[in-house]
Amino acid sequence: MLVNCAGTSINGKFEDIDTCIFEQLMAVNYLGSVYPTRAVVAKMKERRKGRIVFVSSQAGQIGIFGYSAYSATKYALRGLAESLHMEVKPYNICVTVAYPPDTDTPGFAQENQNKVLETKLISEASSICQPDYVAKIIVKDAVEGKFASSVGTDGHMLRILTNGMAPVSSIAEILESIIFLGIFRLLSLYFIAGFDNIVRRCMVEKEKTEKTD
Repeated sequence: MLVNCAGTSINGKFEDIDTCIFEQLMAVNYLGSVYPTRAVVAKMKERRKGRIVFVSSQAGQIGIFGYSAYSATKYALRGLAESLHMEVKPYNICVTVAYPPDTDTPGFAQENQNKVLETKLISEASSICQPDYVAKIIVKDAVEGKFASSVGTDGHMLRILTNGMAPVSSIAEILESIIFLGIFRLLSLYFIAGFDNIVRRCMVEKEKTEKTD
């Protein structure tokens, strides 16, 4: 099993992020998964067996304020995973793309030190998970041959909302999408409205501060 877990995050307003940061994040978060996969896929095809995991993020399912550079790299992993899945499925190779939530790692702690206010407030809407818990779920889903791996209630909802034409692993997955998609879409509008409200309030507060200064 190959688990592509290399990643880094830099947040900020789109116009404040240097273009070299976009390139840097794409090199680490996207190409950092392409190269190892290229190194093993031929051998897996020869063996007619293998498992490849791409660790994306919930930011690869929904783009939020401050993650214009980061989210793009995580969305890219899904496109890679879906395309590769179709290529290697006849060779009995399973591809899984994981969408973990905020996880209590040193990298996440470092990111929080410079997180812009809007991003910080939006992120606080969901809980932080422990690495061991997240890792166990990802490995379990990969071993079971699931294409999409999600963690927690929020992750479950996002997975159903963003299924699109992604591969399915069971009839149960199809049924839950049919049953819950409409309900979860309504719930998502509530969350999006809340996120938009956070951004507006931060903008108003900033403008007030600037006028005072």
